[in-house]
Amino acid sequence: MEIVVVGCKGFGKVHLESIKGMDISIVERDAETVKYCQETFQIRKVYDNIDDALRSSADIIDLVVPHNVHRDLSTKSMRAGKHVLLEKPIATSMEDAKAIVKASIENKKKFMVAEQYFFDPSYIEAKQIIREGKIGKIYTIIVRDQRIHQKPGWRNEEIKMGGGALIDGGIHYLDTLLNLGGDYSEVIGMTTRSGSTLSGEDTTRALFRFTNNSVGIFFYTWSYFNAPLVPSFEVVGEKGSMYEDPETRPNRNFTSSEQMTAYGDLVLNGKKLNVKKYNVVQREIDEFARSIKDDTPVPYDPSLAIRDLKAVLEIYGQNQRSGLP
Repeated sequence: MEIVVVGCKGFGKVHLESIKGMDISIVERDAETVKYCQETFQIRKVYDNIDDALRSSADIIDLVVPHNVHRDLSTKSMRAGKHVLLEKPIATSMEDAKAIVKASIENKKKFMVAEQYFFDPSYIEAKQIIREGKIGKIYTIIVRDQRIHQKPGWRNEEIKMGGGALIDGGIHYLDTLLNLGGDYSEVIGMTTRSGSTLSGEDTTRALFRFTNNSVGIFFYTWSYFNAPLVPSFEVVGEKGSMYEDPETRPNRNFTSSEQMTAYGDLVLNGKKLNVKKYNVVQREIDEFARSIKDDTPVPYDPSLAIRDLKAVLEIYGQNQRSGLP
């Protein structure tokens, strides 16, 4: 099976490092990045534009590109007969998201958003604990992440992002919150822009009311200087609690291929659970490839990515109506 990674300057390198057992080609124009990729990975072919890649015999197009071109490149790739793996978010609008899914159905090609947090072993274990009722009825779920962003690049540009920090990194944590909490009936959110280099918002606070009457508390910021190390998620139930142990988080920035997870171990009712760690990006790519080979549903259903985007856009819409910056 052959995969073409489109966009290799940033997180594309993480994808390249995580691809195993496939022939790899890339689409990249930057000479320095091409040189690095050729020296570091086993690159079969280098394309300087996606049209040439789409005329190749490749099976999968792996898009690691700015958010505002997700619809165009995804639908174009599927019309050319390629399966598509797309870095989150699925798109910057609901119209674009639905068009991508429609193209997948019409062209009978597999499509999946690369949401590596969904494949995280601690999240999977936490989901199972809730399902088995080990901490009883859930009352409160807290999901948060805080960091500072003052780096150059397209992630500073609101148009290319489709917003700011929430639609980019924040959507990972929203996915975890919504997967743990289930369907929600109401969200109240507020975003602001303060100390980061982003032109879009850099801080979000939101409250979710889930249909099971539990409450989700969400805090995500790229404008937190000297942020403390805190659990990324906590779940409080009538019979107990659990939270992610940040001290055992292997690699926050996904730069170690051996233990590349989003979350650390779980602490269940005060007792640490040693969760087996693995490369979650490799896991998502492997399982996507397996769904193509076996002609089975993709492991991360596009409906979940659409749900996440809907929540982001609801929060953005509330902020616009309130007149906040």
